[in-house]
Amino acid sequence: MGFHRIALRQRSREAEDWRWSLAAVDHAANLMSRSFAASDGVAMPYRLWRAQVPRGLVLLLHGAFDYSGAFDEIGPRLAQRGLTALAIDQRGFGATPSRRHWCSARRMALDAGDAVCFLRARFGDLPVFLVGESMGADIAIKTVATQSDLEIAGVVLAAPGALADVFRLFFWRMAVRVLNFVAPKGEVAVERLHGGGLTAAAAIRLLSDPMVLRSIRPAMASGLLELAVSAVGEARKVAVPTLTLIGSKEDLLYTTCVTRLHDGLAGEKTLRIFTDGPHLLFHWQRADAVIDTVLRWIEAKLPEVQPDRDPMQRLAS
Repeated sequence: MGFHRIALRQRSREAEDWRWSLAAVDHAANLMSRSFAASDGVAMPYRLWRAQVPRGLVLLLHGAFDYSGAFDEIGPRLAQRGLTALAIDQRGFGATPSRRHWCSARRMALDAGDAVCFLRARFGDLPVFLVGESMGADIAIKTVATQSDLEIAGVVLAAPGALADVFRLFFWRMAVRVLNFVAPKGEVAVERLHGGGLTAAAAIRLLSDPMVLRSIRPAMASGLLELAVSAVGEARKVAVPTLTLIGSKEDLLYTTCVTRLHDGLAGEKTLRIFTDGPHLLFHWQRADAVIDTVLRWIEAKLPEVQPDRDPMQRLAS
């Protein structure tokens, strides 16, 4: 980690960076990369993996610093199992116009709702699942808690950001306030030095991909903190089936806070702890077990496909 009292000037090479981020994508993955208009007219970049015969729809929400490319290894696997998957760049991240600026959790939740509507408009009224990682899991919680009309079939929370301990909350709030007072135009630089425990593709992306943020400003740090705090309370309004995933070697969050968030969920809920798993479970070298758990859980929530009747029986009826 590092600190700059005045945020470094960022070069403007969005198109080139976006092409770099797509260069290593498997061409056999049937990936579509475009953008849709959110309810306020802002273009939302996305990556879409389309199932040949979709049985369900999945909205993938990345964590802080990251972007839709976080799911390049996961999206194709969902599509292969009949789940059309859409990953969006959330506001303030990736290739969004507001990159490096916090745009409020409420707006991000509205964007997620817009993405759900976009999916249904293109692929019909199929069951929709939200899969969120870290910050994305918090946005998934807020989306379901504040937009019940979306009728989400289920939510997967991978290492959801949660802060429920009074003393830890006081410490982090004070740290952010001091940072905002001392250097409101500064930034905290966060550089990953190695990819230990991650898949090769994830390590290369997190170490080298120009679309991954390397620093955040005080306003974004404050927004992320308050999102982690509010997620614990918002969880009490989530009455849809939920699967919570966390690694036993979580290296970023407080496990007790995540457990408290999970315990507060109002609907059917399942908690799965992966032995030796880190914070980035979807990018772990043993992520196959994590993804298989998610796939089995989602498939169990899908309505059974009724076998087609004999044509003569259909005519008789």
